[in-house]
Amino acid sequence: MSVHPARIVASLALLAGGFIVGVSVLAIVLAKVLVDAGMTIRPADAALLGDLVPVLPFIGGFAIASTVAGIGVLAGQPRTDSLAMGTSIVAVVTGLLGLALIVVGRDPFATTVRSSSTADGLEIVGSFTLIYLIVLVAMAATQTRVAGTTRRAVAS
Repeated sequence: MSVHPARIVASLALLAGGFIVGVSVLAIVLAKVLVDAGMTIRPADAALLGDLVPVLPFIGGFAIASTVAGIGVLAGQPRTDSLAMGTSIVAVVTGLLGLALIVVGRDPFATTVRSSSTADGLEIVGSFTLIYLIVLVAMAATQTRVAGTTRRAVAS
């Protein structure tokens, strides 16, 4: 049985996204451990770390779901298609909201250092949004219908 090339693309994108998000979760956990052990950091970074730690279970769950969906899509399991689509929809919607918040919250009179951080944030969030948008397009490309039928006829 051959695997549709779009499924391979979707699977690799899901696996890459899940791996990167999982490594990010691990990095945040290690940062929290180091800060709790006495490492000194700027107050703004401590506040950001304090905001991220409570949502780590959700981010970790997303990484696991993305990885499981990637493996299942590559293996050709039809049940994982909905997991892949759901994971990707959540990522794209969250990414678009994040991009909007970054753009709206940007200060046009900020210093060069701050405006470069905004550009970095746009690149990071934009990249993740693009990865999961590729998954949505690739998964949509694998959906087939019987030749000569319309959607209404298939739904009936």
